[in-house]
Amino acid sequence: MALVIAVVLSLVVIAYIGYPFYQSRQKRISFEVNHRAEELDTRKSEIYSAIKDIEFDYQMGKLSEEDYQELRGQYRAQAVALLKEIDEVQGVPTSKKSKSSNIKFCSQCGTPVSKGDQFCAECGADLA
Repeated sequence: MALVIAVVLSLVVIAYIGYPFYQSRQKRISFEVNHRAEELDTRKSEIYSAIKDIEFDYQMGKLSEEDYQELRGQYRAQAVALLKEIDEVQGVPTSKKSKSSNIKFCSQCGTPVSKGDQFCAECGADLA
């Protein structure tokens, strides 16, 4: 009987000691995702700022047309790639057909209508 009590007590102590390690691992995973999103957001701000700077420099005559177009193209390409990466990190679907494209509206009053409706519930217009 003493052996059973010792084993149960040992398991309770191990669980009590081990739970914070398990919990901190879950928090760390969440922190890493949030930290990555913050890094990407900071990088996005830097790229936007750089684009504004080269536009200002071009307007002030500090950059030639050729240099301006080249730099602007490079920064825009970086911005597009970064925005796609931000969408992936945040879990935004990248498919071209979204749920909002399935929503239909009445041509008479603009009220949203369901897919199977034949008449508008608001104004009674024929949807066919």
